[in-house]
Amino acid sequence: MLFLICLPIISNAMDFDNCKVIEIVTEGKNNANIRLNCLVTNGPAYANAGDYVGFDKSTDAGKQYMSVFLTAFASSASVAGLVNDTYCSLYQGNVALIEHLRMTK
Repeated sequence: MLFLICLPIISNAMDFDNCKVIEIVTEGKNNANIRLNCLVTNGPAYANAGDYVGFDKSTDAGKQYMSVFLTAFASSASVAGLVNDTYCSLYQGNVALIEHLRMTK
């Protein structure tokens, strides 16, 4: 029962929250990096580009992330999300790898 009580607190914790997309960088077939107007916490120690998140834009998940980020950029909506605390983006070794994304108006 204690687990159910703690679940909403854990599920609401984000590694970045209420952020605006200020730059979208793509390179080649796979690499995508998004610059935010806030710092990303809980990424790997070597993720020293603290206001960026990265992902592989060629995957199904990456295509969804890109769509959400482009929409947030165009509409000035806010984004929140979680990053991997162990791995950086395969294509940008100092950028936290995104794992969950939410957009709000």
